[in-house]
Amino acid sequence: MDGLEATNLKQNKNHLLKKYYNSVYLKGEKKVYTDTGNSEVKETVKQFNWKNKKVLDVGCGTGLFCYTVAKKGAIVTGIDYSEESINIAKNYKHKNLFFKNADIYNGLDSKYDIIVSLGTLEHMDNPLKILRIFKKHLKKNGKIVITSPNWTNPRGYFLMVLLTLFDAPITLADLHYLTPVDFLNWAKKLNMKLKWETIDKSWAHGEILIKDFERRIPNVLRDAGLPNDKEKIKKFITWIKKNVLVFDNSLPHSGANGLYIFS
Repeated sequence: MDGLEATNLKQNKNHLLKKYYNSVYLKGEKKVYTDTGNSEVKETVKQFNWKNKKVLDVGCGTGLFCYTVAKKGAIVTGIDYSEESINIAKNYKHKNLFFKNADIYNGLDSKYDIIVSLGTLEHMDNPLKILRIFKKHLKKNGKIVITSPNWTNPRGYFLMVLLTLFDAPITLADLHYLTPVDFLNWAKKLNMKLKWETIDKSWAHGEILIKDFERRIPNVLRDAGLPNDKEKIKKFITWIKKNVLVFDNSLPHSGANGLYIFS
């Protein structure tokens, strides 16, 4: 967790996270989060022909996705409730690219071909309510695209044990720990079709997992007030290398991030 004090998620709510995200963007995302090479942006961009699509990116962060699809011909509005993220995002310049400091309750004033929200739904107090708002702002045949951390993989199984049995703060800001099961259930309630896959396999059960755990596990144990023995942590990670990484874990649900498309 890179030296940041972990958030007590049971006491936290989405509206309290604004200060946290401002500090993240001031510090720099790569100093806080595991670097997966912008895989969520890259995989989402692959999904559509973006030319002439009217797109809203909710929780646009520093604007990379917005800029990428604007260059591909989309007309893009990016909104985020972090002033610091919008200040950074505005460094991207394109005639079809617009940014504003807003949230979903005051930032959705039109209808869109595609509404995108990458890595934000898990931070919302009521994810289904947010999806319903998105649906109301879709044009006919519009799409909702969501990415969210997925926990049905070795990384998830290990960390969820710490979270559920010991109240350990395994992430800095997540309010929900979602899997494809949640999205399938929401699709039924929304009366929408769902296409999904998972990405970031190495983070879920590969070399990125090892690098992530080497820095994350000591901080999780520290912030939870649990025993934090360096030799035992090293032994645990060695066991993962020997007994987990060698197997094929690449089932449809086993990536570290889920990519979900509602239509």
